[in-house]
Amino acid sequence: MIVGLLPALGGGLGELASTGQASRLLDGYLARYVASFDRVLYFSYLMESLGAFTSDPALLERAEVVAPPRPLSRGRRAATLAWTEAARLRQCAVLRIFQVTGTIPAVVANARFGTPYVTTYGFSYAQLSRPGPKRLLKAAVEHVGLRRAAAVIATTEGLRARAARVAREVHLVPNGVDTRHFAPPTAPRTPGRPARVLYVGRFSAEKNLRTVVAAAAALKGRVPIRLVLVGAGPLREQLREQALRARVEVELPGVVPQERLPPFYAGADAFVLASFTEGHPKVLLEAMASGVPCVVSDCEGNRSLVTDGRTGLLFDPRRAEDLADSLARVITDRALAETLGKAGRGMVVARYDLGVLVAAEIALLQRVAAV
Repeated sequence: MIVGLLPALGGGLGELASTGQASRLLDGYLARYVASFDRVLYFSYLMESLGAFTSDPALLERAEVVAPPRPLSRGRRAATLAWTEAARLRQCAVLRIFQVTGTIPAVVANARFGTPYVTTYGFSYAQLSRPGPKRLLKAAVEHVGLRRAAAVIATTEGLRARAARVAREVHLVPNGVDTRHFAPPTAPRTPGRPARVLYVGRFSAEKNLRTVVAAAAALKGRVPIRLVLVGAGPLREQLREQALRARVEVELPGVVPQERLPPFYAGADAFVLASFTEGHPKVLLEAMASGVPCVVSDCEGNRSLVTDGRTGLLFDPRRAEDLADSLARVITDRALAETLGKAGRGMVVARYDLGVLVAAEIALLQRVAAV
């Protein structure tokens, strides 16, 4: 049986590598897929080959990146893929789409060849967009992509309920994390240094990082801290300048590949995620699996993982002083920090182990393909 994989609109291994997430796909998903299917075809939007990202002989033998022969806009690639790659798509017993924005080629392939597809619904991109034509277009893609899917994988209960209004079959399969790779440190944290508050992700407006810097500034004189902001994005220089003006210690190491993130979590005294909106955040799963006490904004995606006072602390993302108070609690009360870290780790191990969740996805794909 051959399975086809489709990334989000415009995506590819190179795009994942630019955000440090390529190893998650290769090691977390693709390695398990090639062990369960005869062959795996990854339909990329970018001019690239699998050998540029892995030397694993099993992957190179049984998986293939199907790339465009020349640079194409993501819209054109999505609209024409069912014709330019018709022969490869016909070989696929089922298509797996990693985000609902990537369903455009799958909808066309389903109409042309009858190929069933399963898509993840991990975020409502239409809701995130500003009102206007682009938001309407995203909403239309989301609606049709969910309605035509043989099955939908929703990552949170809220998204499952939303998808169920449209889709014929919806399964709750949350994001997962490799709980062996992301685990609590074996050595104690170094005493007598500023507490390290870690963030991992994109530097963009919806991530609300200005509030993180403002909270750190509010803690000066109360709790010595150092921000470690891992990632990249359009607000990087603005955040650096804000921290400089506020005399907040900050490290900006840039994008760190996922496989190299564990030492950052191991060195953190707290993890912060201040976003105004989240789907089902993978970085929060990584932090919790690593036993780091987590202080996160009170939004739907974060609440799907954090119970306030039990597995982490929630705060109002529009109030820097609320975040500052929560950070002060976990930094100064080591008993609380240890309790939150252990409870978070225990919950993630019990419910969000990546191997178990990918196995559930594979079983679903095999069933859909067999119908």
